[in-house]
Amino acid sequence: MRRIVEIVRDDIEVDYHQSMKRNQVPVDLQILTAIRFFGGTEHPQLTAMAHGVSLHTMAKITRRVASVLSSKASRYIRMPATLSEKERMMRSFQSLSNMPQVIGALVQTTVRLQLEASLRGQQANRSCHSGTESPMSTEELVHLQLVSDAEHKIRDLDIRLSDELDLNTAPEVFSLSRIKERFEQNEFRGRILLGNESLSCSSSLFTPVQYPRNKSEELYNHAHAVTFAPAVKCLNIWFRRFGILGSELLGTFGSAKQTITALALLHNMAMDWNDPSVDAESSATFYKPIFLRSAHGVEEQRNRKEFIKSHFAGN
Repeated sequence: MRRIVEIVRDDIEVDYHQSMKRNQVPVDLQILTAIRFFGGTEHPQLTAMAHGVSLHTMAKITRRVASVLSSKASRYIRMPATLSEKERMMRSFQSLSNMPQVIGALVQTTVRLQLEASLRGQQANRSCHSGTESPMSTEELVHLQLVSDAEHKIRDLDIRLSDELDLNTAPEVFSLSRIKERFEQNEFRGRILLGNESLSCSSSLFTPVQYPRNKSEELYNHAHAVTFAPAVKCLNIWFRRFGILGSELLGTFGSAKQTITALALLHNMAMDWNDPSVDAESSATFYKPIFLRSAHGVEEQRNRKEFIKSHFAGN
């Protein structure tokens, strides 16, 4: 906890100096309150009472801490940049089941976002002024896409609302993501991501063979399952560590995005520090693919076929 305090202390002190003055909550207490709230193991009222603050103050604190942490995300949530970093990540994946060229495993899920009462009121007012009779929905689905490394750290994170999607499919989420664009720009030339069967197979994203027809494809599917598993485990550990991800976020999409990013950063820190607060071997799972399956075109499968022929035909 002291490490987290040191990372954000200066930012929080500066941000709060003018606005809270005499009644400023100590920085250490702000961070403890936010971390406990993020854990989601108790009713928010109990968390606020335990730290001697009101629910309103706790809400302000948690959003401020999330804002400060998310502003530092580029230091802690990043794909490998140097050649040595890329080679090291590929070796860590290949050591799992001898699948070469893998630089990340990609998984998608959703969290629920409940708009605050004040925001619901604003929406209702807008609806009245526009002459519409039905109020806008107060609950949104936020789609998350993360890329995990073999050590269960989050290397890339994409966050977007359902409203941004037309088809609500996994390939659509991937197609809009920055990580796909980076692969198209050859930033990770000669390397691949792994995804599940709901995604479309492409030159940079390999999925399982849906109906394996020979031994080579069976071997590939086995290696794929073992090598893809860290992404599922990463997601499960992340959701167990921060219970609010599995319940419901409250606020605007902007504040939710900052909170989710902050929790990804804290997860990576905890993995670096071998935090024992979460049982990494627990069988509880939060990974539930919710997207429709996508048809795979012949062109999309060609790269995977060549890959299987090169690396699994002789096994």
